[in-house]
Amino acid sequence: QYVSPGSWKKDLAKIKKRRFKNENGNMNTVKIFADGVIEAGTASLIDPYEGTNNYGMLNWIPDTLKKVVSAYDSAGFQIHIHAIGDRAIRTTLDAFEYARELNGKKDMRHMISHVQLIHPADLTRFKKLDIIASFQPLWAYPDQYIKELTFPVLGPVRSKWNYPINSLVSTGARITGGSDWSVTSLNPLYGIEVAVSRQEPGNPNGETLFKEEAIDIQTILKAYTLDGAYSLFKEDEIGSLEVGKLADIIILDRNLLNIPTHEIHKAKIIKTIFNGEIIYEK
Repeated sequence: QYVSPGSWKKDLAKIKKRRFKNENGNMNTVKIFADGVIEAGTASLIDPYEGTNNYGMLNWIPDTLKKVVSAYDSAGFQIHIHAIGDRAIRTTLDAFEYARELNGKKDMRHMISHVQLIHPADLTRFKKLDIIASFQPLWAYPDQYIKELTFPVLGPVRSKWNYPINSLVSTGARITGGSDWSVTSLNPLYGIEVAVSRQEPGNPNGETLFKEEAIDIQTILKAYTLDGAYSLFKEDEIGSLEVGKLADIIILDRNLLNIPTHEIHKAKIIKTIFNGEIIYEK
């Protein structure tokens, strides 16, 4: 359910009527775009892009975003905000903080997606405000986009803030792994590998995107499973192998904990079980 700056009040009235829930899911999430992307110069930055007077674009007036987030939070919606630049992320955190002050603390599990360029001063706010950071780990290696379109416009200091997964995890914040499909691969194994290596999948000799921001395999697996379930309010039903939970399982042809990091993406699914039934078998 997309919320537009020009029609957010009407959107709220419409979306209230479209709520839907069954045993497989709950349609109670709204999507807001706070800014654009760094490569196009539309991600909103605190300081201008290198060598320019361009600060990017905020899609919302900050005070309006506060009103919107607090209104949808009050109405009981989970809010999912696209924010890439450090100013967009800070403005989004400000809006969530305002909503909490106005509405009180509630278990809404709001999320910020992409969170590419987090200012170090804002890292601890995710834990404080109970905001989930939805990373796309597959993007966290120095591909052509980052080397040619991102680093030059951010400069050496801000470039080190790209996808600060370990820094955020170290504060105690909760993260989830996402794909942003169809922009990039839907296969989570690629993102899992890059989260651990910070290198191109399958290339142990490739350049590294700030190795200090790599995380261990157990942490990223939890992000894709149990914490993913938590973000859906379904951690008591799915996300881990426990008595009483749904048997939603994939079986791989190798143990991800016991293979070289750069082979993780090569793992193949040999069996898929959904709700206790085998729906795929190689």
